[in-house]
Amino acid sequence: MLDIRLLSKSKVFYFKLVLLPIAMIFNLGTLFGKSSLPSHSHQEASTGRVGTDSNIVFPVEWVSATNQTVDPMQYEAVAMTVLFSFLTAFELAHSLVRDKLNHTLGRIQSSPLPMIHYVAGKLLGITLAIVVQMVVVMFSSRLFFQVTWGHVPAVLCITALYGLCIGSVVLSCGFWAKDHASISSFSAPVLYGLGFLGGSFFNKDSFPYILKKIQEWTPNGRAIDAFLHVMQGKNWSALFWDMLILAGMAGLLLLMVLLSAGRKVK
Repeated sequence: MLDIRLLSKSKVFYFKLVLLPIAMIFNLGTLFGKSSLPSHSHQEASTGRVGTDSNIVFPVEWVSATNQTVDPMQYEAVAMTVLFSFLTAFELAHSLVRDKLNHTLGRIQSSPLPMIHYVAGKLLGITLAIVVQMVVVMFSSRLFFQVTWGHVPAVLCITALYGLCIGSVVLSCGFWAKDHASISSFSAPVLYGLGFLGGSFFNKDSFPYILKKIQEWTPNGRAIDAFLHVMQGKNWSALFWDMLILAGMAGLLLLMVLLSAGRKVK
C-alpha cells in the first residue's frame, strides 16, 4: 500500500500513466476515424427493384450480426488501456529491486516467514495499482470520448484477472533484476513484444492467421479480446471462456513468480 500511495503522489502516475494513454487514444482514434459500419441486433427488411421497370418490386431481407460493431476509438481505448498497464506494473517493480539492494529481501528469505506472504503482498499491491490506473483511463475515455465499455461488472472482473497476469509477469522480472537498470532493460522487450503480439500497436483483425492465434494466447491479447466482447454485447458464455483463460494464465504466471522468488539473492 505504501508503494501505491507513493505512486499516486508522483507526477509519473498522472502524466505518463493517465494523460499519455488518453492522448494516444485521442490521436489514434481520430487518425483512424469513426467506423461507418452500423450496429444492429435485429433483422431489417427493405424492398428493391429489378431493371428499369419500377413496377417489379421484390422484398430484400438483411440479417445483421447480433453483436454490435466496435469503432476505432473504442478499439484504441481498449488497446492503450491494456498497453499502459505494463508501465504501471514496472513502476512498482522498482520497489522490489529496492528491497533487494537494501538487503530486505535477503533477510526475508532467511527468516521463517514463508516467502508466499511477501510475494502475495507485492502482487496484490501491483494488481491493485494496475486496476486503479486502468479504471481511471476507462473513465476518462468515457468522459472525454464517449467510449462505451459495456457491462461494468464484467469489465471490472476482466481488469482484475488481467492485472494479476501482468503483475505476475513484471514481478518475475523484478526477482530476476539485479538493479534498477535491469528493470528498465526488462521493460522494453516485455512492453513492445507483448504490445505487438497482443494487438495494441496494430488491429488484431489485420494479423495473419499465425499471429492471430498467438495474439489470443497472450495475457494482454486475451484481455483485449475480452473487453471487445463486452463492448459487442456478447453473452456470458463467451465472456466466461475469456475469463477462464485469463484465470488460467494468472495461475501459471503466479507459479512462475514463486519459482523466481525461490532464488536466493546474491
